[in-house]
Amino acid sequence: MSGTYWKPRPRLGDIVECCFPQQVGVPGPKNRPALVLQVEEAADDAAGSVVVVAYATSQNTTSVYPGEFVIEASAKTGLTKATKFDLVNYHRLPYDDIWFAPAPGKTTRYPRRGRLDLQDALVKRKLHAAITEAKSLPKGF
Repeated sequence: MSGTYWKPRPRLGDIVECCFPQQVGVPGPKNRPALVLQVEEAADDAAGSVVVVAYATSQNTTSVYPGEFVIEASAKTGLTKATKFDLVNYHRLPYDDIWFAPAPGKTTRYPRRGRLDLQDALVKRKLHAAITEAKSLPKGF
């Protein structure tokens, strides 16, 4: 399975529209936000990208488990509802049109919905706490 890579590359902290997999190697049944945790060059195309993205959901945002954090909806993030990001549930995916779709409500056809404000102290605290918790969990949690 190979698709057309999206350009330009996303950046760490971008929130993108993703067919996040429920099973390894199979695009998920619906598009959802995902948080870009890492970006690298694709092995088969120097102009292409491979990204590590974390799962996101707007469901049950009042129940936050270790490795999760909630971001409120805003124009900057491109989120329309409070959204919970799960840093324990992540996948490495080609940044292409099979795994990523144009963000809803954007005039430019591109997967980027928005971006975390990494300069905001509250966002930084939430992200740091979730990273610390995710690292402390036993492997395979």
